[in-house]
Amino acid sequence: MTDAPPAPPAPESPAHDDGGSPQRPGPANPAYWAGPAGSDTSATPSPRDTAYYSWRLPRRQGAYLTGTAGPNRLTGLDAARGLALIGMMAAHAAFTTCGLTTLPGLLNQSHGRSSILFATIAGFSLGLMSGGRNPHRGERLVRTRLRLMVRSAMLLVLAAVMSWLGTPVAIILGFYAAWLVLGIPFLRVRPSRLFLLAGACALTGGVVSVGLPALAQELGLTLHPPMGDGNNAVTDFFVTGTYPGVVWMAFIFLGLGLSRLDWSRGANLRRLAGAGLLCAVIGYGSGWALSQVVNPEFPETFHLVSPADPAECFSASELSSSLVVNDPGSSLPAGSNSWKDAVPDGPEGSGIPEPGTADSSVLSKGALSTEPTISLPELRYLATTEPHSGSPFEVIGSAGVAMVVIAVAQLVARRARYLLAPLAAAGSMSLTVYCGHLVVFWMLRSTSLAYGESNLLWASMAAGACAFAMAWFAVFARGPLEHLVHVVSVRATRARG
Repeated sequence: MTDAPPAPPAPESPAHDDGGSPQRPGPANPAYWAGPAGSDTSATPSPRDTAYYSWRLPRRQGAYLTGTAGPNRLTGLDAARGLALIGMMAAHAAFTTCGLTTLPGLLNQSHGRSSILFATIAGFSLGLMSGGRNPHRGERLVRTRLRLMVRSAMLLVLAAVMSWLGTPVAIILGFYAAWLVLGIPFLRVRPSRLFLLAGACALTGGVVSVGLPALAQELGLTLHPPMGDGNNAVTDFFVTGTYPGVVWMAFIFLGLGLSRLDWSRGANLRRLAGAGLLCAVIGYGSGWALSQVVNPEFPETFHLVSPADPAECFSASELSSSLVVNDPGSSLPAGSNSWKDAVPDGPEGSGIPEPGTADSSVLSKGALSTEPTISLPELRYLATTEPHSGSPFEVIGSAGVAMVVIAVAQLVARRARYLLAPLAAAGSMSLTVYCGHLVVFWMLRSTSLAYGESNLLWASMAAGACAFAMAWFAVFARGPLEHLVHVVSVRATRARG
């Protein structure tokens, strides 16, 4: 007697798209889903279906801003990502000053926090692409890992193209690609262990990033080889770069862990907001208190009222951060009319101060200097919450802010998703918007970007990005660069018979 043929597999939960939200690559058809969640069977769409691999942009179907995801898309997460993009534009293009009573003072809060929110959501998206609450396994996990590798290579290419524009912005895409690769081995790690890894990176990453170059120098080694042959790429991505992985993987692990939890319940989102608020208070409060004791000559100061003269906002340490290339054009010293004036000129008009000059001494780690300037005894300068300092206090505090933003955005989206439509649209095509704002900088390179007390450039860029994204998603379901990365990655990992 012959065995009965096996029953067809049950449809599984949707896969996940570039934006980090649930995705259905085609109509609700069991042929699209090869097996139940967690099975060893590949979940690749049927070879007969060409839409999933097509270069043609998918048209919008269903409700607005659902993309290729359908009704399960996390609109709040898209809106939080959009807010991070607008914040990074503010860090790059806005005039900011201290205090919380004016627009420049509020925009000043974008420094550091926006890129950290973006990185946390990147970790969240990494988790959603690999199965969300039901991490992929077996052949499907292998395919997901290959796809992530291809996506990382694509991001490196885009980062190189953006760097050719010569804009005064520390481009995050190449670092993002390195974080994706480093996160691949952790796709099936439990959330509790991911949170422990995030905590370990938060507490030790800054020490490693500051101490390792100094230790290497003491041993007669260098992490900054004189030959620009690219062999120091790993140390640049993970230790000495503007966004060192030993610090920033804390946000990837945090987001990856959050993606494995159940956020369908409002109570869980409120708990997330409470936990984030607690982290923010502990991180910023501890950093402020410790700076009063450890660095009495440059204590941390929170300006609640903006003075009439923006120059009053600057201490020596704040002036140093205003020269860091992470945030060109922001927090400009008094009398500076553009980001071009913020960095003193060095040899041959490179914009890099000559070593040993007074201007070069104020450049902090991660700035334009190419040699380590911090020795082991000066680890006390990690007693700060200064943006991009990589200190444990900044990491914990800003990660808490990211958790609050994600939770609040998702709570609002549960009741009034269209209220967040401008931010959600921009966040749904974050790669396109990010690269687009760099192109705008490049187009304006020959103009005088007069900031003064006006934020017209930032407001125009932010409004234009949101308007373009909203108009685009009225017709299409995926952003142009997002679609390019999607098609290349799925075609590269498609099994051939």
